[in-house]
Amino acid sequence: MSRTNITIMDSSAFSVVFVFCTAACFGQFSLTDITLQAATGGPTAKDELGGHGVMFADVDKDGLVDLYITMIFDKPMPDLFFRNLGNNTFAGEGLSRRIADFDGGSHGACWADMDNDGDYDLVNGTTWDNPDYPNHNNIFRNDGDDTFKEVTPLCMRQRKEETRGVICFDADRDGDLDIFCVAGWRGSGDPKSERNEIYENKGSFSFAALKSGPLHDCPAGQGATDTDYDGDGDIDVIACNRDGDLNILANNGALDRFRKIEPDSIGIRHRAYGGVTTGDIDNDGDLDMILVDAAESGHLYFNNGEGKFTFVRSFSKVDGYMAGLADLDNDTDLDLVFAGDNRIYLNDGSGGFSPGPAVPVSGINDPRAIAFADIDNDGDLDFAVGVKRSRNWLVRNDCTSDSKWLRVKLTSPGGQAGAFGAKVRIYPAGARGKGPLLGFREAKSNYGYLGQDDPVLHFGLGRHRSVDIVVVFLDGSVVTIRAAEANQTVTVKGASAGHN
Repeated sequence: MSRTNITIMDSSAFSVVFVFCTAACFGQFSLTDITLQAATGGPTAKDELGGHGVMFADVDKDGLVDLYITMIFDKPMPDLFFRNLGNNTFAGEGLSRRIADFDGGSHGACWADMDNDGDYDLVNGTTWDNPDYPNHNNIFRNDGDDTFKEVTPLCMRQRKEETRGVICFDADRDGDLDIFCVAGWRGSGDPKSERNEIYENKGSFSFAALKSGPLHDCPAGQGATDTDYDGDGDIDVIACNRDGDLNILANNGALDRFRKIEPDSIGIRHRAYGGVTTGDIDNDGDLDMILVDAAESGHLYFNNGEGKFTFVRSFSKVDGYMAGLADLDNDTDLDLVFAGDNRIYLNDGSGGFSPGPAVPVSGINDPRAIAFADIDNDGDLDFAVGVKRSRNWLVRNDCTSDSKWLRVKLTSPGGQAGAFGAKVRIYPAGARGKGPLLGFREAKSNYGYLGQDDPVLHFGLGRHRSVDIVVVFLDGSVVTIRAAEANQTVTVKGASAGHN
């Protein structure tokens, strides 16, 4: 596959980097288990298993997305970091990069640019306490020289909770990322003294712990996601609850001003044991929702607008702890994969799903999280699964259709890689943001159980050879790119609010 790089600069508004690829696809798509070839399975000895969370990001800024897998079972163990070498191969470099994080074990972790310097730092949750490895959470700063340095603040070191989900999001829209960590796994069944960890980002890796409010007190257990479910422009939090109703926390402008919403008041009547996934399944410009419950069922809800939902259908006997959404065939709609399941569900364009191609997961045992990324830069989305009782899984997608694609790489007005909280909408070229909508994505950290997709947002374009891109950053600033050619990566840097 050949490439041409072209950079277009506009000093007042944004920069756009085009990466053109001459590769084309013909037919549908096929899935291949490449874990052994890629060397991402992790340890295989019985007492060294324990994959849970799966997090993608291009950590070393070489244009290849890297992979982090959190590990926890019955004894202290390191987490796994795999650097992408290209050609579908990876190198385990957690120790040399200083992010192996050997401790009592981790569930949640998140790649996030905590200091707005344009690269991804790592926020890592610790679960089990150990006499030699106390279970406070950790922050590792990306030094930009192939290594990380631990910069965990004192307020975080002083908290020792059994951390599950970890998300990083700009709760107060001040331009930097705050931290929410789920304490415990039962939710309503956890001890009343167990409270979530909330850290307000003060800049330069200085944080202040919040010790009250709905985020702190809600009975969260397992996974969490940062998402603007009600479409009002700020980032809300949805956290699972194994033993009770879903925690829906609406943002009212600050970390201590969230409001807990009763699920049934917005149409949600199912519980979520492990994961909640949001995405625009029917391409109508708002975020729909899939819950995974303790009975191994998935429940699909459509968003009616302004955060009100209608139940659509359930999926029975699904595997894993969460659902993943990705346009696997590049036809402009989001397809559905439950972590570790042996079948893809294909979207018919309106949010109706039917069984699709098989997933090669023979031998998988206790899958937990799933996340998506184009690991080989061929224009289609591949995925990884964290697996507790067998090796972890990496599946390559080989697109065989002639559908087009686009990737959008965001940098916030303040310089934050990924621009978490931004929204990107894609329209046919010339539509000027007035439809029909070809795709809507929300930039965010973790979702579902413990999954983080590559922060570079992927869109299937179907037959469209060029499209208009509208990016709304969290501060309200808007960048519009007209007639962007398909089959490329477009890098968009935000400007100050009020500029286009």
